Amino acid sequence: MTQQRGVALLVVLLILVVMVVLAANISNRFQTELFRTSNLVRQSQAKWYAFGAETLVAKTLNQDIKDSPTRTHLGQYWATPNQVFPVDEGVITGEVRDAQACFDLNAINGGSATSGSTLPYNANVFKYLLIALDVDEFDAGQITDALRDWVDTDDELVSSLGAEDAWYQSLKVPYLAANGPLVDVSELRLVRGISASLYRRLQPLVCVIPPVGTTSTLAINVNTLRLEQAPLLEALLLGQLSLDDAKSVITDRPTNGWENKAVFQDLAPIKAAISGIGDALQKAIDVKSSYFEARLQVELDGVTIRFISLFKKQSSNKVVVIRRQYGGLE
Repeated sequence: MTQQRGVALLVVLLILVVMVVLAANISNRFQTELFRTSNLVRQSQAKWYAFGAETLVAKTLNQDIKDSPTRTHLGQYWATPNQVFPVDEGVITGEVRDAQACFDLNAINGGSATSGSTLPYNANVFKYLLIALDVDEFDAGQITDALRDWVDTDDELVSSLGAEDAWYQSLKVPYLAANGPLVDVSELRLVRGISASLYRRLQPLVCVIPPVGTTSTLAINVNTLRLEQAPLLEALLLGQLSLDDAKSVITDRPTNGWENKAVFQDLAPIKAAISGIGDALQKAIDVKSSYFEARLQVELDGVTIRFISLFKKQSSNKVVVIRRQYGGLE
């Protein structure tokens, strides 16, 4: 009888241990699912905060366009840097950039050849931009032709310095040329000759705008170029404008920008450097913008959501989001 009671006690203890293990496992799974659900709720809430921030950006841009339909400049509300908006249990930060205060990589094959060069004007601008960033002239020519090959629609070299599928397939990790427009600036890193250090130097000066149809038009807004983008202004004049003069032009720019392209081209440093490229420059610049990029970050109770949203001004002068990228903020 004593032996039977001992066995029964062991069985009870075993059952108790099993129940404790099951209870602990259930509790652990419940805590995990609770944390996961809570995290998903916070992510969803943060995402909607980001959508709300987009709406606020659109409203600000619409108001600035209404107030100044013929000019876009850094004195407008959208250009206010480092905006911070506190929200329940978090904060929204961000800034808006003019997506036309840069060289559109998709437009590199546009423009007519200028005197003394066989390259299209836009390609020449990119080449001189590389030279302004201390790239050797030969290497600058090779990189320019490689980028032209990357975005064109065929597999034929634009010159012996270019690169198409055959060159990329010969690499240790082979891939193919896009043979189409870039979707993101980061794709530039895949183009022959673009090193990591050169990419970092180029990044603040270049951008990617979705082409309209099959073509991209270069339209750099000289009213929104910042001082650190002076090399781009130097490149627009194909090296005929010194970096110091380019900085002076940007520094002396009116608070509300230049009224039109003619006023900009009539500036003494520009007028002295414009010989031979006047028409090409006039087509490549503007004083208003149709594309804007908002970089938004929402921090909510330990969850961080990052948005990069591209806005486009429609014919009705209202802006809409045409592309949204999650993450990627530097």
